[in-house]
Amino acid sequence: MTESSLVIAKLLPLIRDRGYVSGERIGSERELAERFEVSRPILREALSVLESMRVIERRPQSGIYMRDTREVSLDLLALESDLGLPLSMQDVRDLNEFRQMLEVQAIGLACRNRSDEDLAAIDAILQLSQQRLTAGESLAAQDADFHMAICAASGNQLIRRAAHSFWLASAARRELYFANPENARRSLRQHRALRDAIGARDTTAAMEVLGQHLGNVERFWLAHVGAQGGVSTSKRKSQ
Repeated sequence: MTESSLVIAKLLPLIRDRGYVSGERIGSERELAERFEVSRPILREALSVLESMRVIERRPQSGIYMRDTREVSLDLLALESDLGLPLSMQDVRDLNEFRQMLEVQAIGLACRNRSDEDLAAIDAILQLSQQRLTAGESLAAQDADFHMAICAASGNQLIRRAAHSFWLASAARRELYFANPENARRSLRQHRALRDAIGARDTTAAMEVLGQHLGNVERFWLAHVGAQGGVSTSKRKSQ
């Protein structure tokens, strides 16, 4: 991890724990450099990243200010995952609700717009998933590929972009989820059922399976966070 990344890994929890609101001054470059015991150039690198994601705003001769949280880029999810920042119970609920909204729309559009090529891509992922399951290997990557293939079948590029950020942010959490073979077997069964519903353009059946699928994942994470008091989004911290 670079020095600027270490600064971000300290600054983001500070912003969250302190509860800064939109427009509130976080501090000056000098104050933050002293607080985190880093040089001003290293601090500026970290601030540039957060500014590009619309988390903070730098005002010349004034300081660093919090931006409106409604403006924050989805890419921040992936950054927090890479840094290993823990998820709270509210984080899990928000992510699950976001995923549900995203995939409900994707499934509905996929049932209407999917092509034979889309189904072939999904079938290839399911075949590889079965091979890996039989070999006792993780389905974490194939899970993301499957859901991204559904988003691709929707024909909506904005859904694909939003889903890409979500799946980047959930990489380490998927590894933890699919470490349990029963989760992997159940997930693959439901993926097959989703594929069949999309193939038949049966939106009602697809939505029913999706509800079961997302419900299983949500219950797992709420139970895990409740037991652990927070779950790391990083492989480094979950090993």
